[in-house]
Amino acid sequence: MATAESSQQLTDQQQAVAADDDINTPFDIWSRYPELTNSKLFHEYVSRLTSGRDMHVIITASSETGVGKTTLAFVLAFLWDMNWWTADKATLDPREYDALYDEVGPGSALLLDEVEQAADSRRSGSTDNVNLSQAFATKRYRQVFGLMTAPTKSWVDGRIGSDSADYWIQAQETDEGKPKGEALVYRLKNNEHYEQSYSKRTETISWPILDWHPEFRKLEQKKVDRMEGTTQSNYVPRKRVEELLDDAAKEATADTENRFIRDLYQWGLTQGEIADIAGLTQPTISRRLDKMGAK
Repeated sequence: MATAESSQQLTDQQQAVAADDDINTPFDIWSRYPELTNSKLFHEYVSRLTSGRDMHVIITASSETGVGKTTLAFVLAFLWDMNWWTADKATLDPREYDALYDEVGPGSALLLDEVEQAADSRRSGSTDNVNLSQAFATKRYRQVFGLMTAPTKSWVDGRIGSDSADYWIQAQETDEGKPKGEALVYRLKNNEHYEQSYSKRTETISWPILDWHPEFRKLEQKKVDRMEGTTQSNYVPRKRVEELLDDAAKEATADTENRFIRDLYQWGLTQGEIADIAGLTQPTISRRLDKMGAK
């Protein structure tokens, strides 16, 4: 049972971490959480950060919910983002996740919560799956640290789970199915010669509880909004944008051509003469004139 003194200490720590005038650089945050910053995983993050590389991490659990996946993902994003992490860098939409890559600066951390909604291994050919795996492969130069959560690793599409992700972290639970506050860390590797993927366990980590943090609460609200059906995506797939632009160009061209046909007809040219000039058939000219009410 927590004493009044320990509760007061926790409150003081929360206020210190949340106070802008108490934290000037990300290094100030790191010093507060040695249980994570002394881990091999964190050392690998620092190595990649200083060498201009990125890193992708999948966080899962042996059960679907309530084991601390999102909490751990938030803590890592909070510690890793060199540009100050906010809930705006978290999403439950793979299309938005792809778009965020182009908006955040190098050294940022992005969080795609509940990636199984987009990267289900049983739907590996879906557009969202393909776009997501392509984003990982083609945008690594941007040095963005990607974090994803899923119920289990088997839920994640193979292109992401084996080819693109660097680490897999499995949150543990007690015998009663409650959060244990510990997770097993695995290094993911791909042997292209033997066409095999494998994982190597590197360590066990624990993490602080930061569910009081304002940005974590915003992240949780995003999940609530989606469950209640109030979330709307502001992002349109790039392919769809190209289709819309192409349709608009065709529509603009057709409008110009129709006005040209109407003007020629009003100047006294016959439908056959207009058809020869426009490279169309006489029935097509007639239909267009009817549609414009020019006859």
